[in-house]
Amino acid sequence: MIRFKNITADNWKECINLKLSDREKDFIHPNVYSIAEAQFYPKAISKAIYDEDNMVGYTMFGEDEDNSNVYYIDRLMISQDYRKRGFATETIQLIIKEAINKGYKKISTSTNLENDKMKKLLTKNGFYTKNELDGEEIIYHYEVE
Repeated sequence: MIRFKNITADNWKECINLKLSDREKDFIHPNVYSIAEAQFYPKAISKAIYDEDNMVGYTMFGEDEDNSNVYYIDRLMISQDYRKRGFATETIQLIIKEAINKGYKKISTSTNLENDKMKKLLTKNGFYTKNELDGEEIIYHYEVE
């Protein structure tokens, strides 16, 4: 079972060295960029993803800066070394649970139009799209019943 830990002086270097495939580098900002970006958005929650004592990924989420009714998943990456173990699904489910516990009824995210793996992951976890675009990304929504 995964858990989140804060990005700290002790783990940030490990986080920025998590690996993406060359193709994925077209879809997701480097973790160093995301960690820096989170410093400028007070609602952003920046977390390392751990499986026991192993850092397996990074995520950033929180209340949408433009719409206080929406919880937004800004980043989700699982290191190439830890793929196909269900960590991305666990991460999404943990974020959904956190959003619900905070009283949010809608969770949104977006992904590159060509990122078929992420689109499939989102759909598998109950997200849907109305084919809305934000630049080169397609927006997905999850609504709490």
